[in-house]
Amino acid sequence: MKVLFIGNSYTFYNDMPKMFQALAAENGKSVAVYSVTKGGRRLIGYADNTDPVTVRLDELLSEQRFDICFIQEQSLLPALDYDAFVEGLDRVVNKVKDRAGRIVLYATWGRKSGNPELLSRNWTTEKMTDMLTAAYQNAAELYGAEVSPAGESFLYITKNYPNIDLYDEDGSHPSYIGSCLIALTHYYTVFGDYPKHMDSLSLDDLTLSAFKGIICNKKDKRI
Repeated sequence: MKVLFIGNSYTFYNDMPKMFQALAAENGKSVAVYSVTKGGRRLIGYADNTDPVTVRLDELLSEQRFDICFIQEQSLLPALDYDAFVEGLDRVVNKVKDRAGRIVLYATWGRKSGNPELLSRNWTTEKMTDMLTAAYQNAAELYGAEVSPAGESFLYITKNYPNIDLYDEDGSHPSYIGSCLIALTHYYTVFGDYPKHMDSLSLDDLTLSAFKGIICNKKDKRI
């Protein structure tokens, strides 16, 4: 299976695609991951065919076909400007739709309580997460794509296990544990089940138990 990740620092922090690959491998699934990422990248940037990141993506798509393509927008844009989000997403979907079997939108999370972006807009973590989730779900319906609900996973843990810190010091990017949760959410989205083996993540038993609870909730559609 070949999996392509298109995004920015929310994707490349802690080398999350490699986490996903290792998790798949220890569960007997052969996965090769490819990434096209850049810090702060907006999807609309792929409208510029002279941009180096766009050129890299185009070259990769000309050389490879992918079973799955994850697409992640800049962390604020889907909540701030849905039309701009869709405009950029349209550019990327049109590039990958004939080169990827499944398109998965990687829905991100609201920033940590106290983050300046939340304070400046009078948002809560939950409000921002809800806006992002709605935007990604609406866009997925528009393009016949799937959603990997990393944002909902973050919110569940933040509300129910506040001792598990999913955020980097900036209150925006994922911590190592946060990237583990993203990889697990993507794994469930792709394979439809919780992994039996997770040694590659090097997480303690309490954290793994909390994460497994999220997947159970997703199965029961309570999130």
